[in-house]
Amino acid sequence: MMDEIQCVANQRSYHKYMSTAAEKTSWRWQLEQLQQQLGEWIEVKLRSDDRDLNLDIFPPWLGPLLVQIVWLILAGLVIWIGYRIIYPYWQNWLQQQKDRSNSTLDRSPAKVYTVAELLAQSQQFQQDGDYTQASRWLYLALLQRLNDAKLIPHQFSRTDREYLQLLSAVPVANVGEVLVLLHEQLHFGDRQVSSADFDRCQQAYRQVENQLIVDSLELGVGCL
Repeated sequence: MMDEIQCVANQRSYHKYMSTAAEKTSWRWQLEQLQQQLGEWIEVKLRSDDRDLNLDIFPPWLGPLLVQIVWLILAGLVIWIGYRIIYPYWQNWLQQQKDRSNSTLDRSPAKVYTVAELLAQSQQFQQDGDYTQASRWLYLALLQRLNDAKLIPHQFSRTDREYLQLLSAVPVANVGEVLVLLHEQLHFGDRQVSSADFDRCQQAYRQVENQLIVDSLELGVGCL
C-alpha cells in the first residue's frame, strides 16, 4: 500500500515538474522573465550610476513605467520595420491594378468608336479640365486615324514602343510620336498632364491629320 502511495506521489511530482518546465519554456514565461530582468537592470542602473546622488527621490513606480516605455518603443520599431518591408509590395500591387485599369481604358474604346467620337470624348475631358484623360482619348483617336488611313492597322497587343518604331517609318505621321511618348509616360508612371502638354498633343494630332488630308488630295490628283 505504501509503495502505491509513493508511486502516485512520484507521478504527481513528475507531472508537476514537467508542467513547470513547459511553462518555463513558453514564450509568455520568457517574456515575463525578460520584462522582470529589464526592470531589475534599470533599477540597478538608477541606484549604482552615482552613489553620491540621492536616488530615493525617485518614486517606486518609475522603474515599471520606464519598462513600459521601452516596450512601447520596441513595439513601434517592429511596426515601422514591418511597414517598410510590406510597403513596396503594396505599392507594386496598386500599380498592377492601375495598369490593368488603364489598359482596359486605352484599348477597348478603339474597337467601337470612330475618330470623331474619340475626339469628342477628348474634347469633353478637356472642357472638364482633365487633361490626362483628354490626352488618352486623343491618343486613341490618333491610332484610329492611322488605322483608317491604312498606315498602321490596329493590333491591340502592340506596345507603345512598337507604335513608335512604326511611326518613325511613316514620314506623314511621325509627328504623332509626341502623343505615343506621352501615353507611355501615363501608362507606366504617375504623371499628370498639364494644359500645355495637351496643347502640344493637339497640335501634333492636327499636323498628322492635315498631312494625311494633303497626301490624300495629292493621291487623288495623281490618279486623275
